[in-house]
Amino acid sequence: MELQYWRDPGRFYRDKDKTDGYLWEPDSKLPLIRFHSLDEQEWLSACFTTRKGGVSTGCLGEMNLGCSRGDVPLNIRLNFRRVTERMEASFPKLALTEQVHETRLKKVEETDTVGEGFVRSIRRTDGLYTQIPGIILSATFADCVPIYLADPVRQQIALVHSGWKGTVGCIGEKGVQALGALGSRPEDMIAVIGPCISRDHYEVTGEVVEALSEVFGKENMQDIAVQTDDIHWMCDLPAACYCGLRRAGLKEDHIHFSGICTYENHDLIFSHRYTGGKRGNSNAFLMIKEHNK
Repeated sequence: MELQYWRDPGRFYRDKDKTDGYLWEPDSKLPLIRFHSLDEQEWLSACFTTRKGGVSTGCLGEMNLGCSRGDVPLNIRLNFRRVTERMEASFPKLALTEQVHETRLKKVEETDTVGEGFVRSIRRTDGLYTQIPGIILSATFADCVPIYLADPVRQQIALVHSGWKGTVGCIGEKGVQALGALGSRPEDMIAVIGPCISRDHYEVTGEVVEALSEVFGKENMQDIAVQTDDIHWMCDLPAACYCGLRRAGLKEDHIHFSGICTYENHDLIFSHRYTGGKRGNSNAFLMIKEHNK
């Protein structure tokens, strides 16, 4: 298995490494995507799942982690348990949320985790953050943008799901602000923009471009969206997310791109656009290791 990385579409990627993501142990039964920049943080454990190594079948096979795709609940539970074991983490300390393409974030406590009964108690939330070691933040994706946030100074983390509506709503910036409320400084934080659909494959209409333009300014839109005909544009959500994180105060060299396009890697990662919705979900995971504090 080989990953296909983004081509360089504009100035936001200039002089930046666009291959921060890599396939970890590709020949194992459960290969995961990890990130060089987060690997350097020994207090963290982070990954993104592929389609491989689970028990789901059909268009959901194998490693479906989406709770609303019509999968057998036992399959989903077994898939999550396999990933948490691979992370050497505690399955009951998993934090899951019902995502609704909005911008609400929740501070996760021990009581918010799924427990042995695998009960998903967090509702209508697209971002999670915590300062508690051992809690596994997780979010679900199939083309939208995962944003991993970590403060190495205070050892606090956030994980957000940023589709186009979340990006317009500045959910990445709100993740930075949420950690700021716990005492983190933006200039200390690092971010990874994880596997998602790239500009080459994300066609949108004027409604999306107009909404993004109002938030990120016309001066940036020439690098975020390229018009292809009278009503269509190719849209670069990772670039918009980068703009938001910079505006929130993160340093330029603290923002990393996985460089992995879900559409181009559809054989390995679930892509809603490629399959026309006939797919499962991949998940992002982020955890503070318990032995750090």
